[in-house]
Parts: sequence; structure tokens; C-alpha cells
Amino acid sequence: MKFLKKTLGLIACFICLYSYSQKQNRDFDLEQSPLTSIIDLLPEISIDSTESEISTHVEAMIEWMTEEHYKSSYAPILIYAEKGLSLAERSPNIDHIHNARAVIGNTLIRIKDTIRAKKLFLKSLSEAKKTNDSSLILKSKGNLANIYYYTEGYKDKTISLYLESIEIALKLKDTTKLFVLHHNLSRAFNEAKKPERSAYHIDQTEFYLKLLNNPPHYKASHLHNKGRMFLLLNKPNDAIKNFQQTINISETAEYADALIEGYTGYKEALEMKEDYKGVYEINKKLEVYKEKNEENEAKNIIESVSAKLKVENYKDQIKSKELEKELLEHQAEAKTLLLFVVLGILIFISIIFLQTYKSNLKRKGLIKNLKDKNLKYLEAKKQSDELTKSKAKFFATVSHELRTPLYGVIGLSSILLENNEVKKHEKDLKSLKFSANYLLALVNDLLHINKIESNSFSEEESTFNLKELTSTIVSSFEYVRLQHQNEISINIHKDIPSLLRGNSVRLSQILMNLIGNACKFTEKGKIKLEINSKEQFEHMVKIQFVIRDTGPGIEKAKLKQIFDEFTQIDSMSGKYQGTGLGLPIVKKLVEQAGGVISVESELGRGSKFSFDLDLTISNELDNDSPSPILNFKQLSKKRILIVEDNRINQTVTKRILENENVECMIAQNGEEAVKFVKENTFDLILMDINMPIKNGIEATKEIRTFNQAIPIIALTAVEIEEQKYKIFDSGMNDIVLKPYDIDKFKKTIILNLTAKYNDSYRKLG
Repeated sequence: MKFLKKTLGLIACFICLYSYSQKQNRDFDLEQSPLTSIIDLLPEISIDSTESEISTHVEAMIEWMTEEHYKSSYAPILIYAEKGLSLAERSPNIDHIHNARAVIGNTLIRIKDTIRAKKLFLKSLSEAKKTNDSSLILKSKGNLANIYYYTEGYKDKTISLYLESIEIALKLKDTTKLFVLHHNLSRAFNEAKKPERSAYHIDQTEFYLKLLNNPPHYKASHLHNKGRMFLLLNKPNDAIKNFQQTINISETAEYADALIEGYTGYKEALEMKEDYKGVYEINKKLEVYKEKNEENEAKNIIESVSAKLKVENYKDQIKSKELEKELLEHQAEAKTLLLFVVLGILIFISIIFLQTYKSNLKRKGLIKNLKDKNLKYLEAKKQSDELTKSKAKFFATVSHELRTPLYGVIGLSSILLENNEVKKHEKDLKSLKFSANYLLALVNDLLHINKIESNSFSEEESTFNLKELTSTIVSSFEYVRLQHQNEISINIHKDIPSLLRGNSVRLSQILMNLIGNACKFTEKGKIKLEINSKEQFEHMVKIQFVIRDTGPGIEKAKLKQIFDEFTQIDSMSGKYQGTGLGLPIVKKLVEQAGGVISVESELGRGSKFSFDLDLTISNELDNDSPSPILNFKQLSKKRILIVEDNRINQTVTKRILENENVECMIAQNGEEAVKFVKENTFDLILMDINMPIKNGIEATKEIRTFNQAIPIIALTAVEIEEQKYKIFDSGMNDIVLKPYDIDKFKKTIILNLTAKYNDSYRKLG
């Protein structure tokens, strides 16, 4: 029924249109012509108008035509096209004729009149080449590429023109054009099913999109291209994220074409995942937008034909009266031919409607199978949710159950190493401590991998000094450098700004892993950190980080494996050990920052790791308050309550503090802690979290009901975000993760004993 209604409606429209055109032939009044009404909207001109007046009129005309084009209102543009081009040629501003041809040509493309559009664009390109105007050449080539894009069999020609245009746009530093060209190339390569080539242009599109401050219509189309690329790479989950963003932006801004593209891609991604319930829901929305779009397309066809008829009517009246009868006869013939063309278009539209009807029948068949598929989906979702919960519980358990005994092993071995009475066992104690630290590194790397994969890694940005940051990182490897007799150098290009804004924590972890690897594998050699500027704009810079070493190198056959988790490349001596997680962590962090890590290596010659990051240029550092000067003597005579149920951990913590002349009292659980705080005066409380009778969070909440001032530091072996929020919400001031570095542990206590630090931190918590 819908098909019949639409077809009959279109036929009725064209019958009315034809009748209207015949009436216009009989009694056409120049004062009431469509051209006259359009002229009324623009600045007034006459035969005697000056060049300045014509230029003002043409500039307003181009702006008006552009607005009408984006509204998909093509008829007024076509009515005024011939007169507009004539006036633009009289304008002293050479850009006016090229801009007029561009907007009229792109309108002709929309109504499928590519032949006339191509003539306009070729004329502009020819004139631009004569004057050697790079900006006009770029614009003309881009417009020609648009024609070839919509012409079957010309994709290679389209790509070639876009690539030529990019070279010109780079010289002109035309950010908007560079975005459009890379965007169109990524779409062309997606359609050619070449995602590896599309990926580069998607990265470039994203880069220029940021420089343009993410205009909604640009961003929606870019996210659709990115989603298409992930579909071709068989990554439906990543594709869905991008299609959902396309839909959200397009629904807010009412971009009909982008909405249909977003829902179409979303549907294909769900089909790839065999999520048939989701396919059904998305398909319902997609059909609604498609019907609206078909109605708009039919309306545009009617309007474009109407415009052509009105133009013909106007031409008839501006001819001499002696030729009026002959012109009317020719016009009648032309309109009869046009009517046949319109009928042909109607038949074509009818075929499209028929295909839509058939697809609806297929959809009904799909719905019959959805019940079984839906049951499978619900079962799979249930299993997935259970697996996610089990994974989180597993990591929390591993964190606590491994770190708690490791705290005892590392702490006791550190204390015994300081005891002269067991000096003969120093070698054994060092081996024990090394093994415990190695196991701790493995646990930390596993938790780090889990944190990145669950997207819980901090995305906070801050302003930092790149020179100071890299110097601090390199200085942390001074002991290893001296042990292996290496030279470490830093070379930062002079064009790189001193202050940058970005995720400095993530950058530090990437560089520490890469420089740490270089230090571990290189002996009596050189390690270089090179930082270069690849591209720089007003507010952003693309920086290349390169880490070179003269170590043993890696076989080419094994280069692809080094970023796999738990992969260890055997060295010639076999003396290097590690968890096999450092480089996988680096790869994930670089990709999370929007970059790609690459490696080059040769056996016996060393290795080179490099990656690019986009960072914002900053003018001032964040306004952080200076850290107080710390001295361990500040701990002397302080009274600290240790709340801990594990006897080994009690012993370790107490001995560390007693070495600094601290008076310690031990509570076995939270209930004892509350009682001791009521009966005694303490300077600070060290509170374990997992304890019998009453845990650390419950005890802290109770203490805060009668004592708001005393600093409370959480001692925990569980590193998950949810636990951190509970700790700070309970009223604790800080967290120390077990097992801890002894010096850092002491510094944290001193900082919390400092009134200024303590007050400001409690406000943050």
C-alpha cells in the first residue's frame, strides 16, 4: 500500500507541475517571475551599477546559494544559475566566478546532472592553471574528484585527484581542505575494502578534526568512516562505538544522511556479532529514517524539475514578441520530452520501492528466526556478565593474597639486611628480596594489563615540562646504568615547546618501560632518547619519541612476537629475565593515546623503538602548591597506631617505624582500633582494610564520628578503583599500597603529619 500511495502521489505532483507550466506559458508576468522574487532577496543592482555594487551583490548571492544547497533546496539555485554566473564574471573579484561555479556545479551533481557540473569545474581548473593560483587549483580538483566519486568505474581517478590535492593543501596549510580530502580518501578506501589504507587517512582526519574544534557535521561523518574501517577489520565492538557516536551527533543536529549511514553500519556490526535482537531494534529505526529520506529525494526531484521548467518559462518571456509563437511551440516540445524523462524517473523510483517491499518480506522471515537467536544472545550475555564479575573478583583476590605475604617477605628481608648480626647471610637475603621483587613485578604487570583492558586507566591531563620529565625518568635508572657501564643521553629538538599538556603519567610509563628494557639488555653501550617535532600548529604539536640502544638486538623473525603478552626473546647469554609484559603494556598505552609503536632491530647492532603522540602546547604550569621539605627525623617521638591482623606485617611495619624512633601501638582489628583511639592520643593511624570482626573502612567511619583531625592512612594490597572510592569516602586521608617502598612509606606518613598538606588533602578526598 505504501508503494502505491507514493507512486500515485508522485504522478499527481508531476501532472500538477505540467499544468502549472502550461498556464505560465499563457499568462507569464515578468514582475511575478521566480527570478524577480529571488532578486528581491539580494542587494539591488541595475545596468548602471558599479563594479563594487556588482561585487557586493555576487558575494551575497554565493552566500545565499550555499545556504540553499545545504538545505537541499536546489530549485532556487538552478533558477538563478545562468544570471548568477553572468554577474560573477563581471565582478572584479576573481574568486567570485570560481565560488559560483563550485556551488552551482555541486548542486547539479545532487540532481545527477554531472555533465554540466563537469564543464563548470573543468573551466575553473583551466583558468586556475593559467594564473597558477594554487588555492583555485585545489578547489577545482576537489570538485572534479567529487564528480568522479559519484560516477561508476572512476574510483581510481577519484583517489588520484584527492592525493594530488593533499600535496597542494599541505603547502597552503589549508586545515579544512586537508580534513575533507583525508576524510574522502578514507571513505573511498573503505568502499574499495582496503582498511589498511583507510586507517592512515582516518588518523589524519582525526588530527585535523581536532584542529577544527570538532564541528558536528564533520565529526559525525568521520566517526562513520572509522566504524566502517573497524567492520572491514572484523572488529564489530569498536565499530559499534563509532556508529553510536555518529548517531548521537546526527540525531542532535538532524543530519539525515549521516543518521542512515550510522544506523546501517550499526546494523551490519550487530549482524557480524550475531546479535539478532539488536539487529531487529536498529532495523526498525533505520526504516523510519529511510522512508523520510526517500520522501525528501522525491521532493528534490520534483523541485529540480520544477526549477528547470521555471527557468525555461523565464527564457521564453525575455525573447522578442515576434518569436513568441515559435518559442512557445519549441517550449511545448521540450516540456513534453521533459515529462517523458520525469516518467522514466518515476519508473526508476517505483523499482526502488519494489525492492524495498521485497526486503520487508525478507525481514519478516528474519523475525521468525529471531526468537531462537535471542535466547542464545541472552544466555551468552549472562555468561559474559558472570565472566566479567569472576575476572574482577580474581584480580582483587590475587592482588590481596599475593601482595600481603610479599609485603612480609620484602619487609623482613630489608630489615635483616640492615642487621649486622646476620651479615654472613647477606647474599641469601639479597636473593630472597630479589625473588620477591620479581614476583611483585609480575603481579603489578598483570594488574596493569587488566586495568588498561578494562579502560580504567587514568585519562587525566596535566601541564608538564618535557625536559624535566625525561631527565627525572632517566635519572631513575642511574644505578642500572652504572652497573652495566652504559651512557644515556637525551636529545630534545629545539623547536619543541618547553611546556606541554597531556597525560604525563601514561607518557612516563611508556618511556620508563622502553628505557628500562634498553638498560637491562645493553652493557658497555649507549642508550639515546631522541625527541623530535614532526608537525606543529598554533595549539598542537605532533612529537616523535625514539629510543635507541647498542644492545644485542632482536632477530627479524621475532620482531612481530615481542609485543605479545608473556613473550620473552631468548638472548645469546640467556641471563636476561623478565615477565614478558613490559612491551605489551607499552603497546596498549601508546594505542590508548592514539599512536602506533614501531621497532627496528638488527642482531649485534642494537634496537630502535619509536612512536608519535599529539600533545597540546601550553603556556603555564598547573598551579600546584609546593611540596614541603621532608626529613625522616620529623618522625621521632611520634605516636602511631598500627591496625593490622597479620602478625608478620605487624612486625615489619613496627620495626620500620621504630628505626625512626617512633612509638608504636598495635590493634589486631578495627574494633580494637576504635577503642584505643578513644582511650589514647595518637599522631597518626595506619589502617589495614581487610580484617576480622570490624574491617578498616567500618572502623574509620566510627572514628570519624568523634575524631575528625587525626590522619588515617589506608594500608591495602587491593588495587582497584572501586576500593579507592570506598577508602576516601570512609574518611581516610591517603593510601599506601602493599608491599611498599620503605622511603616512600615514611615520606607519605610525614606528609600526612604536616597540617597544611593534611587539610588540603582531606578536602580533595
